[in-house]
Amino acid sequence: MTDELNQALSQLRASLANPESLDEQTRESLGKLVDDIGRVLNEPTSGQSDSEGLSLSERLQDWIEKREAEHPEWTSTLSMIAERLADMGI
Repeated sequence: MTDELNQALSQLRASLANPESLDEQTRESLGKLVDDIGRVLNEPTSGQSDSEGLSLSERLQDWIEKREAEHPEWTSTLSMIAERLADMGI
């Protein structure tokens, strides 16, 4: 399961490296989520909730809901990641 997540993260990081693919605010918010996912995969007990008490999978779902119309290409990958994290209790 983590291999699948790591592969998805690698794809997201590669896409984030393309400055034309996203506006600055979207790139920053997605970049933070990607960093948080990577950190949690490396240390599953590290801060799994944000300051508002939302889990990482909840924050991913929130990101998807707010931006899926603008960035449908991210929806399936981020949804898969959110589901896997939820399955892992993260």
